[in-house]
Formats: sequence, C-alpha cells, structure tokens
Amino acid sequence: MTKLSMRQTIFAGLAAAAFFAAGPAFAQGQPSEGSGERTPPGGIPVGPLTAYPGIDLAHGYDDNLFLRPNNQSTSSYTVVSPYVRAEAKTGPHKFDIGLRIDDGRYHSSAADSYTDYALIGNGDMVFSGRAGLRLRAEYRQGHDARGTTDAAGTATPNQYENYGIGGVFRYGAAGAQGRIEIDSSAFRRRYTNNATSTTGFNRDTTQLGGTFFWRVMPRTELLAQVGHTNIDYSLGTSTQDSTENRYLAGVKWEATAATTGTAKFGWQSKKFDAAGRQDLSTSSWDVGVRWSPLTYSVFDFVSSKQASESTGVGDAIIGKNYGVTWSHAWSSRLRTQALASFRNDAFTGAGVTRKDDTTSFGLKVAYDFRRWLRLGAEVTHTERDSNDSTLNYKRNLLLFTVGATL
Repeated sequence: MTKLSMRQTIFAGLAAAAFFAAGPAFAQGQPSEGSGERTPPGGIPVGPLTAYPGIDLAHGYDDNLFLRPNNQSTSSYTVVSPYVRAEAKTGPHKFDIGLRIDDGRYHSSAADSYTDYALIGNGDMVFSGRAGLRLRAEYRQGHDARGTTDAAGTATPNQYENYGIGGVFRYGAAGAQGRIEIDSSAFRRRYTNNATSTTGFNRDTTQLGGTFFWRVMPRTELLAQVGHTNIDYSLGTSTQDSTENRYLAGVKWEATAATTGTAKFGWQSKKFDAAGRQDLSTSSWDVGVRWSPLTYSVFDFVSSKQASESTGVGDAIIGKNYGVTWSHAWSSRLRTQALASFRNDAFTGAGVTRKDDTTSFGLKVAYDFRRWLRLGAEVTHTERDSNDSTLNYKRNLLLFTVGATL
C-alpha cells in the first residue's frame, strides 16, 4: 500500500465516523451520589453531533531531561493541550471523532520543545443482537524525547507520523455460550526529521488475530487467542523485517461485583527475514485484574510479557511489566491515585547481553474546584538499573495541572 493510499484510507475512516453520526447525540450518564465520579462536561450541539471542547494546562519540573547517569540537565516545562471530541448516535450505532494538540515548551532547553497532535475517529456499529463491528482510524504526529530510545544522539527530538486503521468484528450474543472476535489493523510510522539516524526505524505493521470465548459459568469465560503480525521496514537494506505469532489461552471473569479480570498465558515467536538476525521464541502473557473493595476505591493490577521492536540495540526487546494502581475518591471532589510499576527488558541478538530493570513510583491528586474546572498535582520517581552502568539513571518529575471544560 502506498503512502498516499494509506492516508486516503485513514481520512476516509475519520470522515466516515463523522458522516454516519446522524441522529440525536447521546447523553452521558450522571454519576451516582458519593461514587467519586466526575460530572460529565457540557457539550455544544452541532447538527446531529455534540461537541465537547476542553483544555489542559500543565507546568512542571524535570530533574533529568535526557536520562543520564550523571551531569543531568534540568528544566521546567509548560504543556498546553486544547482538545475537542464530537459524539453522536444513530439507532444502535455510536460514533465519535476527536482532535488533541499537545504543545510543550522546555524553558531551559528550547530544542526539546514540541507540538504533537492526534486525530482519532471511532465507530461502533451493531448489525444485530449477535453481530457488530468496531472501527478506529487515527493520525498522530509525535516525537521520541531525547534519551528515551537507543537511536543515535541528535540535537533535537526525533519526530514521526503514525497513522493507520483497525477494527474488531464480533459475532455472538451477549451471554451466549460461545462467541468470537476477529481483529485486524494496519499502521505506518514515518520519521520526519534527523533522517541520518531515523530512516532505519520507518516501518509498516499489519496485524490479524482472533479470540474465541466459551462461557463456562454465568460470569466466567474461557478464551483462546491467536495473533499474526508482519513488520516491514521501509529501508531496502534493513534486516529487521520480521513476522510474529502469538498464541494465548486464559480466562475472563467477573467473580463478584467487586472483582473483574482477564488472564492470558501462552507463547510468542518472532522470525526475521534476514539470516543474520536472531529469531526468538518465548513465553508470553497478559494479566489485568480490577478489585473494587468500595465503590469509591479501586485497585488495578497488570502484568505482561511480550517482545517489542529494537530502538537501536540488538534485534528485539523482551519486556516483562508489573504494575499496580490505587485510585481513591475521598469525596465527590477530591481524588488520589498512587502508582507503582516494575519493568525488566532483556535485549536479544548475537553478542547482546544488555538487561534493564526500571522501577517507577508516582502519586497524583485531583480536585474538582468547580464542575468545569479541575486542579491537580503529581510527582513521579523513575529509576533504571542496567548491567551497562552508563545507562543507569534516576529521574524526578513534578507537575501541576489545570483542566477546564464547558
């Protein structure tokens, strides 16, 4: 698929999300008393759509801008993020389209300032009580902050465009003993600056997969999942082209009103087209559990293991991640969130022995000063311990936020 045809596909998908949004806009539900949920923002009727504009402002301080073990660079920074999301419903179908801009300014390192944006459209179509289709098209302009990848050093962050389209077709009524989901996507990433160090990272990724669910109890389903991914690098001399296969089996449950979760375990393989690269075959898993001991207090536990693309070192990265988040509403206006995570990255490839352990802790506080005005603060500490001591670092981020809607 050419670059032009890919873009045409994406924007056709985004346009379809808006075009098919005929009929009255649907209202969001109101929070229950004492639940700690935020009151929905006000919307602006625009024909069959309802638009929800807003803006987020953030000012913070970063004490290790480039993730160095010593001689750290520090800077305060400001991010202004206007956004708008339009929603609508026609019959059983729901559609939305949104645009968000993130403009970040580093006051002691102007070269690292950026302007990112994302345009995303979603469609959820219900054909019958058994069949439905979810579509998503997106176009993003983003950047890799300096120090966050293993690419060669540059004077400015590497900027990229990431765009594509994906969907999930589902067949099987809610509550049926058996149901199936088929998912597919195609995405393209193209770097737009620092060509000497970024051209080799341009790639197209296509994916096809399916999941079969079998209900064994009223609130418990067994599942079997298979996925195939093809990764094609655009540079003709690249040796990183590969195909991946992933096979998982597990369970999805809602044991009680307080506990829900999904746990999948299995195997992943990655085979490179080039003989000089090292193929891999490893265990893989995805686990997510939510425990709500109280309606206003929620714990989320996640763990995963999966191979990802190299960012400049070795052939691939096998990452294991573990995390927990505690979200608590102290009142209808005051909420906190405590986060902790641990990640182990093992780099694969001939002669490559690098291993990184990254630990992160954070605390966020949000206060609804008015229905339309939210104040917040957050602090995060991150530390990487690598068997290559030149890659160790410690980083502290402090951030103050203001969010406003209608």
